[in-house]
Amino acid sequence: MAQADLAQGQVKRFAGEADSAQCFLSALDRLRQYEQSLVAGRAKLEMARVLKDSDRPGAVTWARAALACFDRIGAARDSDEAAALLRKMGAVGRVGARTTAALTQREEEVLALLARGLSNRQIAERLVISAKTVEHHVSRILSKLGLHSRAEAAAYAQRESTKTDK
Repeated sequence: MAQADLAQGQVKRFAGEADSAQCFLSALDRLRQYEQSLVAGRAKLEMARVLKDSDRPGAVTWARAALACFDRIGAARDSDEAAALLRKMGAVGRVGARTTAALTQREEEVLALLARGLSNRQIAERLVISAKTVEHHVSRILSKLGLHSRAEAAAYAQRESTKTDK
């Protein structure tokens, strides 16, 4: 029933109907025991979308609640949507990288070399693997850490190494 309320609210929101928020609240009420479910997180995110133009502080609160829910359950795509909405509203949503999965030892090695400014080919030569394998590792590193570029990964590695040096 909560899923149906969520879907009905989404349809109403897209149609511009004013009572869409009531559907999202109904979905959340049905999910009281399942506060940290994917459906609950999505209902919270929809509430933020409904309120973003009329009640910015309320929208930020709902979006942060959705972000926390998605991060707790490991819903990376939904988490990124909530963080993007917060950024769009000019609010801080996520501080630092999303860490949903630990890096493997090989990914740590690749990240360390990437942080030193080495290309995929240079990393491959150092680790005696193919450049394509390095490309795969870099892609997994970016995905696991919620980063978008090699430069962000290098900056992340530098920050982390500074933390461990202290």
